[in-house]
Amino acid sequence: MISEVSKRYARALFAYARDSKKIELVTSQLSEIAKALDGDVKIREFICSPIVTGQEKMTALKKALGDQAAEEILNLTGLLIEKNRLDILSQVALAFSSIADEANGVTRGIVKSASSLNEDSRKKIENTVAEITKKKVILNYEEDKTIMGGLVAQVGGWTFDDSLQSHLVRLGEELNRRV
Repeated sequence: MISEVSKRYARALFAYARDSKKIELVTSQLSEIAKALDGDVKIREFICSPIVTGQEKMTALKKALGDQAAEEILNLTGLLIEKNRLDILSQVALAFSSIADEANGVTRGIVKSASSLNEDSRKKIENTVAEITKKKVILNYEEDKTIMGGLVAQVGGWTFDDSLQSHLVRLGEELNRRV
C-alpha cells in the first residue's frame, strides 16, 4: 500500500522531472536507491537511524550515487532527510513509476506459465494484451509450477487466464449445461 504522503512526493517529483525531461533517468535512479534500501539491512539502518545526522546521510547518499545522480533525486532525498521521511522512499519510487507509466500510456503486468516462454511467444502475448488494453505493455515473466499448462497474465485490472485448469473448468461447465 502506498501512502498518500508518498503519492504527493511522487507527483511533485514527476512535475519537476517532467519540466526537465528526465523522467526515465529519475525513474531508474529512484528504483535503484529503493532496491538498495530494501535489499540491505545495514544501509536501511544507517539511513533510518535517528543517531546519524541529516548531513551524514546526504553525504553518504551523494557518495553512493556518484556524479551521475540526477538533481531531482538529490533534491528529493535531501527533502526526505530534512523531513525525517527517508523511510518512505520505496513507496515514493513505486508511486513515481506508476505516475510515469500512466502519463506515457504504459501498463505493466506479470505472466505466469508452467515453463519459460520463448521470445516469439512473449511477443505474441505482449501484442495481444496491448491490443486489448490499448496501451503499451511491459510484462515480467515468471515460471509457476502450480500451473499445469498454459499461462495466466495479470495486467492492470485485467486477468487473462489461458491455463489448462481454466480450460478444464469451462469444459466441465459446458458439459453440465448440456446435461
